[in-house]
Amino acid sequence: MTKKNILIAYSIAAMLSVFSQQAALALFSGIALSIALGKAPLANASAMSRGALQSGVVILGLSLPFREVVTLGSANGVIVSIMVLGTLISGYALMKLSRVDDVSGKLLTSGTAVCGGTAVATMAPVINAKDQQVAQTLTIIFVLNGIAIVLFPTIGSALSLTQEQFGLWAAMAIHDTSSVVGAAAAYGDEALKTAAALKILRILWLIPLIILASYTMKRISAHEVRVPLFVLGFIVASLAGGYFQFAPSTAAVFSMISKSLFCLALFLIGSQMSLQSLRTICPRLITMALVLWTALSTASLYWVLNQ
Repeated sequence: MTKKNILIAYSIAAMLSVFSQQAALALFSGIALSIALGKAPLANASAMSRGALQSGVVILGLSLPFREVVTLGSANGVIVSIMVLGTLISGYALMKLSRVDDVSGKLLTSGTAVCGGTAVATMAPVINAKDQQVAQTLTIIFVLNGIAIVLFPTIGSALSLTQEQFGLWAAMAIHDTSSVVGAAAAYGDEALKTAAALKILRILWLIPLIILASYTMKRISAHEVRVPLFVLGFIVASLAGGYFQFAPSTAAVFSMISKSLFCLALFLIGSQMSLQSLRTICPRLITMALVLWTALSTASLYWVLNQ
């Protein structure tokens, strides 16, 4: 196929993914096209996916008044923090036991504990990670995110989790924001709101994590510890939602737009996948990732079921 025809195929698939508002379909459509036709011929696909995701999170804040965010945070902030700290400690121990190199182990642990690819990308320059180490870690997290989008809603339905229970579980256990909101959106609107709000709390742990890493590397700077702008945007949007008290129909429109943006982000992420990136991953790093993520998912699910 010519580059023009490939671009047309990707454009049609992207529109169908957005129209369907099915996160798993969007992600795996991008993966299927990438494997069949090669990566999407878009030089800025990664930037576009981040923009779509972050815009979706901000718009979602308009349908989630800030008082609800505070209520969710005050009720569940402690357990979210415990899960983050437990994952960081467990990851460090696994890194030593599995003899994974320190840099890759720290990247994987940070991504699992806090916010997936965002944590990896932020930590990489602080701990002097090489491009190959970053690429391997991001690929593993990407694959686990894809599994989570399909597996989590299935498990949630089998266990009859409530919307709030599922949202809490997804926010604590799934790596990236895109996959947290993707899995939660597949489960229901209330699950999506809960997951988005609590995922913000988890992302904020990136600040002390980077400060600690910078201190150990003797490289503390304001640029490396700044709060992601979309987190601030979500808070501002949530404050606006609480102030204006939007009608349910208007809030539903905001929710629909955010879901569409999430699907677009997931499709673009999938479109950058390649089989070659999978073949170069260290088996020990894969094992560490599976054990750490399984432990986090199981522990957080156990707490959700018994709270």
